[in-house]
Amino acid sequence: MATENSSTPSSMSRVARSPGLKLLIIAALTVVMAIPLFLIQLALADREQTAAGAAADIAAGYGGAQVVAGPVLLLPYTIPITQFVDGKTVQTVQHYTAVVLPEDLKFDVHAKTETRYRGIFPVPVYQAGVAIRATFDKASMTAWAPPDAQIDWKNASMAVLVSDAHGLADNVTLEVNGRAVPFEPGPGMSVSGAQYGEHPMQVAGMRAKLDLSEATDLKLGTRFTLRGTREFSVSPLGRRTVATIDSPWPSPSFFGAYLPTSREVGKGGFSASWTVPYLARGFGQSFTDSSDAVQSLLTPAFGARFYQPVDHYQLVERSLKYAILFVALAFLMFFVVETVSRQRIHFVQYALVGVAQVLFYLLLLSVAEHVGFAAAYLIASGATIVLTSLYAISALAGKWRAVVLCAILTVLYALLYVILKSEDYALLIGSGVLFAALAGTMYFTRKIDWYRVTDQTTA
Repeated sequence: MATENSSTPSSMSRVARSPGLKLLIIAALTVVMAIPLFLIQLALADREQTAAGAAADIAAGYGGAQVVAGPVLLLPYTIPITQFVDGKTVQTVQHYTAVVLPEDLKFDVHAKTETRYRGIFPVPVYQAGVAIRATFDKASMTAWAPPDAQIDWKNASMAVLVSDAHGLADNVTLEVNGRAVPFEPGPGMSVSGAQYGEHPMQVAGMRAKLDLSEATDLKLGTRFTLRGTREFSVSPLGRRTVATIDSPWPSPSFFGAYLPTSREVGKGGFSASWTVPYLARGFGQSFTDSSDAVQSLLTPAFGARFYQPVDHYQLVERSLKYAILFVALAFLMFFVVETVSRQRIHFVQYALVGVAQVLFYLLLLSVAEHVGFAAAYLIASGATIVLTSLYAISALAGKWRAVVLCAILTVLYALLYVILKSEDYALLIGSGVLFAALAGTMYFTRKIDWYRVTDQTTA
C-alpha cells in the first residue's frame, strides 16, 4: 500500500510535465493575462479622460475650437397677415429677420501658436489674427423679399458668428463703405426647432448696426484677434469664398467640408488656401428667416487642426491591441526552448514571464506621459527584455539560451514599434510575424518525436 501511495504523486508530476497538457495550461495562462491587460486599458482610458479634461479647462478660460462664419446681412421685415376671428377681419403683422450672404468673401488668417500645460498634459493653443473682406450687391438685398414685405432698413445689421466669443481678444469695429461701425455682443440670431427643445439655442458672435435708408452696395472689412484651442475653421458663405490660413505650427491636419486647393507644409509652419464657389456650397444666397439659416451657415466650415503628431495615448492603445499576441509569443519561445532541451520550466515561471510582458504596457503608458512615446518605448521594452533575459538564465539553466531569447525578444519589440508607426502596413507586418513564429516553431521542433517526449515525461 505504501508503494502505491508513494507512486501516485510521482505519476501525477509526470503527467503534469506532458507537452500536451503544458500547452493547454500555457493557453489558459495567456487568457488569464487578458485580465491585467484589461485593467491597463481602463487606466489608459482614465488618463485620456484626464487629458481631455485638462484641454477643456484651458479652453474654458482661453477659448475653444473656433469657427468663424460671416459677415451676413440681417434685414428685419414685416408681412401683414389678414385673419378672420369670430367672423371679423383682423389685420396682424408677422415679424421676421432675413439673412443675406455676401457676393465676395475673403479670409486672411495668421495663427500664432503655443503649447500650454495643465499638470503634465500639453494643449496647443493659438491667437488667430483674422482679416475679413466682403461685398454685398444691392440687388441681392431685395431679391429674396415677398411682394408684401416691409423691410426695416434702419435696423439692418451685419453679423459675424464666432463659436466661442469669449476668445475675442479686444473690441472690434466694422468698416462699412469707409465708415467705422462698432460691433456689439451677440449676432442677433438663434436656432429654433424641436431638436433644441422649447428654448431656442443662442449662437455666439457679434453684430454692427448699419442704419441704412435703402438697398445699397456695401464693401466691408474687419480685423480681430481670436484665441482658441487646437483647431480653427471658417465657413464659406460668399458666392465666391477665398480663404488663406498660415501658422508656424509644423504639423497641421486639414479638415472640414473642403480640403485646401493648395498648401505648403514644412518645419517652419504651413500655409494653405481654399477657393469655394457658390455651386459647391449647397445652399442659396439668402434665407427668409434667420432661425432657419444658422445650421446651414455653420455646416460647410473648413480649416486647420493644430495636430500633435506624437499622441502617446493613441499609440499605447494601438500597442495594447497586440498585447495578447506578444504574451503568447513569449510563452511560445520558452516552450520551444524547453522542448528542445532537457530543462523543464514550471508553470509559475511561465506566469512570471507573462506578467513581465504585461507590465511592459503599464511602464509604456506611465513613462510616455513624461518623456514622449519613442523614449518611453525604448525604456519600457529595454527593461522588459533585460528582466526576461536575466530570469531566463536561471529558468533555462544556460546563458546561451537566454542570449537567444534576448535576441528574439528584441526583434519582436522592434517589430511592434514598426507596426505602431506604420498604419498602412500594420496588418502585413503582424501577419508576417505570426507566420515567422509558426515557421520557427516548426523548424526547431521538426526532429522531435513527440510520442517519445510524452513517454519520457510520463514514465
